[in-house]
Amino acid sequence: MIRISRFAAILAAAAALCACKPKEEAPTADEASTEAPAAEGEGAPETAPTLALLDACKIRMSQPEAHEWDTKWNPAHIQTAGENPSGIRSTHWADENELKSANEMGNVIPLDLVCGNGDGDKPEIKFGITAFDSSMTDVPLGAATYKIAPKASPAKNKPGEFIVGVFLFNDRMFQATSGTLTLERFDMEGAKGSFVIDGSEILTGSRPLHVEGTFDLPCRKGLLQGACQSNMAEQPT
Repeated sequence: MIRISRFAAILAAAAALCACKPKEEAPTADEASTEAPAAEGEGAPETAPTLALLDACKIRMSQPEAHEWDTKWNPAHIQTAGENPSGIRSTHWADENELKSANEMGNVIPLDLVCGNGDGDKPEIKFGITAFDSSMTDVPLGAATYKIAPKASPAKNKPGEFIVGVFLFNDRMFQATSGTLTLERFDMEGAKGSFVIDGSEILTGSRPLHVEGTFDLPCRKGLLQGACQSNMAEQPT
């Protein structure tokens, strides 16, 4: 009897608590209408603004085949590998700390221009014109014309000489043997100019290469470009 009485007392206490708890009132029609949009928007992902592609390099090939390309440059700070591969970089655009680090690592490159078209890992054409073996004094800011020479591997090229590291066209590799790089403008916002490249296909050497083109590219604030003064690129967050 004692156990039954205690159990009955517990049930009675529980019933009393439930009776004391106030009932939740159903929302009115006006309240429901104001709350609904907020609930719908809570899980909606934010869409990043789409940035328009900018003109980069205009390429005209006469050998080994006649082709023309207008390549693009993506101002977005992050992009997929191989997407709109044209771009430009220079340690002239590095800030003081970045330049110190580049000197310590032997990674000073006064100018490196890349022109390529299309999306994906295998663009139809892609090449880089660079001065790996030159200092910032050898290739200073300002207008000038520079020689494109064959890559002097394993030796170094002369100061002020540019090379074409790898030239890809339709999955074939070519080597540059001569040419010129003309800088009409090279300042803290980017570079503009033209180029002429002559060469031949690697391995076979049977197909000659002749390419001419122009470029107009801004610098991008990012790795080793902290002093870039261009406002054309999306800034890293």
